[in-house]
Amino acid sequence: MSVFKIEKNKNYTVMSNYHLRDKNLTYKAKGLLSFMLSLPEDWDYSLAGLCAISKESRDGIRSILKELQEHHYVEIEKVRGDKGYFEYNYLIYEIPHFIEVEKEKTNPDMENPHLDNPNVETTTQINTNIINTNKQIDKDDKTISSFFIPEEHNILTLELVNRGYINETDTQIFYYDKLFEDLLSEGNSYKDLVQIIHYIIPRVVNRKFKDEDGNDINNKFGYFKNAIISNIKKLNYDYEDLWGEDEYDWLNDDLER
Repeated sequence: MSVFKIEKNKNYTVMSNYHLRDKNLTYKAKGLLSFMLSLPEDWDYSLAGLCAISKESRDGIRSILKELQEHHYVEIEKVRGDKGYFEYNYLIYEIPHFIEVEKEKTNPDMENPHLDNPNVETTTQINTNIINTNKQIDKDDKTISSFFIPEEHNILTLELVNRGYINETDTQIFYYDKLFEDLLSEGNSYKDLVQIIHYIIPRVVNRKFKDEDGNDINNKFGYFKNAIISNIKKLNYDYEDLWGEDEYDWLNDDLER
């Protein structure tokens, strides 16, 4: 009788599968993110260090980091080093992070400003702390209305604000809060809702708030509500085929207002 013996290594990494199944990412991005998530929490790697242990070029790794940043798996912070020079730290996330806005930003830290798109040509340092908490954005990223209190809104509503679909003064902003509360109470997960939001919003914004037929979207809340509910239904019906061969075969951009 044949016996199969499995040799297991003790030195292994436990991480979320979310990024591995994210169709927005290239295989190179998934691989680099997996590698960085496998590093100790207090480990620092320079860009040159990553190149030294990979066949990928410096420009190639920089390009992958930009891709991860665009999809919110990486956040870049500008910090002042020990010698007074500015360096860039990369904060690594297991799943795309949300951005929370502070209620008040009266004393921004000028020595450690947060930058969304720093010049990555400068010497970079990668901080592999795995971040699962929400981060703030500073005054340079968004001007906060004195009447807008982020803590009063659903975190998914804040994601719509961050992605430019609505602004802080939108009179229907609480409608979005109620919509997300209802969707979550129905058993929909944050991950699914975030993925659908990240699919819908960039397309609408890139079309300059026109629908698929080129008509102006006058009722943004109504359009968004129909779009997200339609995609939730497709997600539920086609969940077994979620990771099939067709790109976004479970989502449909042709939604009625």
